Amino acid sequence: MAAQFESFPNATDFQSTADPLIFQVYETTAGPFFKYRFILVVKLGSDTVATLKTHPLSESNLSAVFDVARICDDYIGPNVVNSNSTTANVLTLGRTGFNPADVIGTSYQQQPAREFTVELYYENATSATSEPVQSALQDSKTFFAFRDEFLNDGLAYARGDGSFQPSDPADNFLSSAPDLGVDSAISAAWGTVREHRIGTDQGYVMAYGAQGSTSQYVIIRGFEADGTVIATASLDIDAVGGDTTPTTDAQRVQYIGVGPANLEDHASAAGNTDLTNLITDVDLAYYELYLSSSISVSQTFQDSVVHRFTIDNGCSKYPRIQLLFLNRHGGWDCFNFDQRSEESLRNITRSQYNRPRGNWDTVSNATDWTYTGYERGVTTTNVQAEKQVRVSTDYIDEGYNLQLRDLALSRAVFTVEGTDLIPVTVTDSEYLFKTTVNEKLISYSFTLRYSNRPRLK
Repeated sequence: MAAQFESFPNATDFQSTADPLIFQVYETTAGPFFKYRFILVVKLGSDTVATLKTHPLSESNLSAVFDVARICDDYIGPNVVNSNSTTANVLTLGRTGFNPADVIGTSYQQQPAREFTVELYYENATSATSEPVQSALQDSKTFFAFRDEFLNDGLAYARGDGSFQPSDPADNFLSSAPDLGVDSAISAAWGTVREHRIGTDQGYVMAYGAQGSTSQYVIIRGFEADGTVIATASLDIDAVGGDTTPTTDAQRVQYIGVGPANLEDHASAAGNTDLTNLITDVDLAYYELYLSSSISVSQTFQDSVVHRFTIDNGCSKYPRIQLLFLNRHGGWDCFNFDQRSEESLRNITRSQYNRPRGNWDTVSNATDWTYTGYERGVTTTNVQAEKQVRVSTDYIDEGYNLQLRDLALSRAVFTVEGTDLIPVTVTDSEYLFKTTVNEKLISYSFTLRYSNRPRLK
């Protein structure tokens, strides 16, 4: 007897736990057998995290199928920690006070992509009355799992193709920033850009799959409003906190501080004159960045799509609220809400008791019973409330609707206050995809509930 794998996930490309992760196995020797079962052991490193057993489909069809997606998903999670300054959040990468010379970080507390090993065994008995005995190891496979929701509306799953482990101009960061059909200002050969709008004092972070990536550098080029090049800068990934040869789960996905605040603070700390000149130029209208296998600015070495960060300091009379949220690919994106916001306290509850008025506990032969007018009957001992805020975008292109859909469905959302993150939860129970045909001018609003109740006296 010999059990073998018939089909299994790709060993190098990240595989999503959002859809089935299938291992199909079969027995090569014809039966019949007694109490035969396939055994699949799932491991993280040397630790066994699950042992699965199942019978062949029939005596004549000695095959079986295992789905390990939900098992793997339990051991994957988003990283929100700056690995270079572990008491701070990931949005502080490269910022002054948070080891600014390193603008790239790895995962720290949780890992959004991990390597799993599956081992195949079988068990069978020598007779109908004897106990089954487990075989020696038959075969083993390794694979990488991450969380990636593929918007397929029921169609067959089509990911697991390495598109988030940059090594090709069509590969991407773990970002859902939209493609609005605008060619890169570097050259149309670099393809259309993914769009972000950001203030000069704001941070931003993007993640990418470093496992299997050929990227060695981040190329950044700044432009004036008319497309005039201001400067070109580069980041050597290995020299600024990253690792281009990852060997641990913490290094599989890495994070780059790409906002103006991240890049300016890092450039100053690292002595990157080109980057300082680029990011501090008064005429900077936008900058574009991408991953590259070479320091040379050539489409030949382009390893990812180009992301454009347009400088937008806002002109609204309302205070800007920036949100950081976990997108459908397991990375982080930010979005600014520049229109009216409203804070409120909801679900206020009070713990109370009714206290009879009077000095019941202090009467004596020298003190008569009495009461005063300010004494309470109903007395409040504790007050609890939930803080909420309603935020609204400025008028935006309808191409942002999928990114904001990610915000509406995100497992993790934060408001950004300086270098701090305040956890909130989106409470809206529906999300309407708006179009210019229907709405003409498009704006979105969300209701956020603060995850931690306010401290009340």
